[in-house]
Amino acid sequence: MPSVMRIFGNLIPIAIPPELAAEPPLLTHLGLSAKELKKIWWYRGRMYKQFSIAKNSGKVRLITAPDRRLKILQRKLAPLLDQLYLVRNPVHGFVPARSVKTNAEAHGRRRYVVNLDLQDFFATITENRIRGLLISLDIDTRVADIVARLSCVHGHLPQGAPTSPVLSNMICYRLDTELLRVAKGARAIYTRYADDITFSSYQPPAPLFEGALPAVGRFSPEVLAPRVRQTFDTNGFTINPDKAHYADRNSRRIVTGVKINAGLNVDRRYVRHIRALLHSIETMGLADAQAKYTATGGKGSLAAHLRGKISYITHLKGLTDPVVRALALRYNRSLGHRPIKLAPTIEERRERSIWIVENSAKAGKQGTAFFLKDVGLVTAAHCVEGDSDITVYHPTKPTNHAKVTVLKRCKHRDLAILGHTIHETDYFELEPTDHVVVVGDFVIAYGYPGYGPGDKINVRGGSVTSLPMKSAVHIIEVDQELAPGMSGGPILDARGDVIGIVHKGGPDEGRQLAVHLDELQTWVQE
Repeated sequence: MPSVMRIFGNLIPIAIPPELAAEPPLLTHLGLSAKELKKIWWYRGRMYKQFSIAKNSGKVRLITAPDRRLKILQRKLAPLLDQLYLVRNPVHGFVPARSVKTNAEAHGRRRYVVNLDLQDFFATITENRIRGLLISLDIDTRVADIVARLSCVHGHLPQGAPTSPVLSNMICYRLDTELLRVAKGARAIYTRYADDITFSSYQPPAPLFEGALPAVGRFSPEVLAPRVRQTFDTNGFTINPDKAHYADRNSRRIVTGVKINAGLNVDRRYVRHIRALLHSIETMGLADAQAKYTATGGKGSLAAHLRGKISYITHLKGLTDPVVRALALRYNRSLGHRPIKLAPTIEERRERSIWIVENSAKAGKQGTAFFLKDVGLVTAAHCVEGDSDITVYHPTKPTNHAKVTVLKRCKHRDLAILGHTIHETDYFELEPTDHVVVVGDFVIAYGYPGYGPGDKINVRGGSVTSLPMKSAVHIIEVDQELAPGMSGGPILDARGDVIGIVHKGGPDEGRQLAVHLDELQTWVQE
C-alpha cells in the first residue's frame, strides 16, 4: 500500500508492506493466533528478563531481553519495519554495513569534536510515541497498536529487543534531519550512533554554543546554542549532562570510543589492559590467570574476553597494524587451541611489504624499498649512496623512522640489501616469482613517488615491452611511467610475485626500466 511521510512539509513516498496493511495478514505473517496475541497483550511483562553487562567505562548497561517466543515474533517484525525506515547518511547505529568504525571515519581527523549523549534513550521512546509514529505513516490503527504492544514493555522500548534498533532510528528521523541542518549551519559534520551524537569541524564550532567556546572536557548542556537545545527538546529527548564533552585540536578527540587524532585508534588504557591480561597468562598459566580475572570482577571466559578485545582493535586498525599483530601473536602463543587468524588480504600484504627509504646524503630525497622473502630489505643502490644516515619508514607511522645499514650494494646492477632491526610484526614479505617473464606480460609497479604526509602507495599497471641486456645486466622495460621516488620498489606480475626492482624512469627518461629479479638472485648467491 503506498503512503507518504511528511518531514518539514516535504512528502516522501514510502511503500507499506502488505503484511502491515491490516491485522489478519500481520498475524498470519507472525504465525500468531488471536488467542496468543491476547495473552501477550496482557502478560508481556512476564516475557522479559533483565540483566546487566559491563561497559568499558566500568559502569553497567541494563538489558531487557524478551523470551524465545517473543523474540521470534519481534525478529519477524523487524524486517517489515526496516522497509518503512529511510536511512539517513549521518546514522551509523543499527544500520547494515555501518558501525562505530564508520561513525568515527566520518569525522576524519577534524580538529574540534563535540560529543553529546541522549539520556535514557530507549526509556524515552514510549509506546505511545511508537504508536503515533506508525499511524503518521498511514499504518492501520489496529496494526500500529499490535506492533507497539509487541515491541514495548513497561511503556517504552526495551534495550535488548530485535525491534528496538529500527524503531529508535525511525523515532529519531526528524531529530537527525534537524541536527543535520544545525551542523551545516556550523560547517560541521554530524553523526549519530544510537544515543551517541557527534559534531566535528576543522574550525572552532562557535555556532553550536550560546557564548564563548567551553573549556576542553565536560561542559553543561546549558551552554549550547538555544537552537541546539530546542532541537532536542522538541523531539522529546534530553541531553545527558554527564556526557557532554568538547575537545579541540590539542586534546584527545574521541568518537564512540574511537580515537581519531591520527587515524582510528583506541585509548592506550585499552591496549594496556589487554597486555596486562596476556602477561598474567604468560606468567601464571591460563587456570591461575582465569581465577585472578574472576576474583577482580571479570565475567565469563578470560580467553573469550581477550579474543573479543583484540578483534575489536583489528576491526578498527586492520591486521597489518603492528600493535594488532603483536597482541594476536602473544594470544596465539598462549591460547593456540583457537588462534586468531593473522592472514592479511593480498592488498594489505603488498602495502605493508613496501616502505620508504630516505637518504640524508641526497638532500632527503626518497626512494622505495621492499621486503623480499629469503632475501631481506631490498632497494636500488642509487637510493643509498654515500656514508650518511639512511632511514626507512612506513606511511602508517611516518614519524617512526628505523635506521638501516647497507649490507650489500652493487652499483653495477643498481641493487642493495639493507640491514635493519624492524620487528617482524611490523612488515610482511613479498614472494619472488617462479615464472619466466615474457614480453606482453601484465605487470604492476609499486612505490612512493614524491611522497608527502597523507599519501598512500602508488600503484601503476602496464605491460612488459622488452627484455634488453644493458652492460651485461638483465633489464625489464615497461610501458607505465616509473616516476622518481619509485626507484627501489618492486615490479609484480599478475600473480602478485616480484619480477624486478625499479631502476629508473619518469617523464625525463626515454625508457622505463627495472632490474630483472634474476640479477638479484644471482648476486645474492655470489
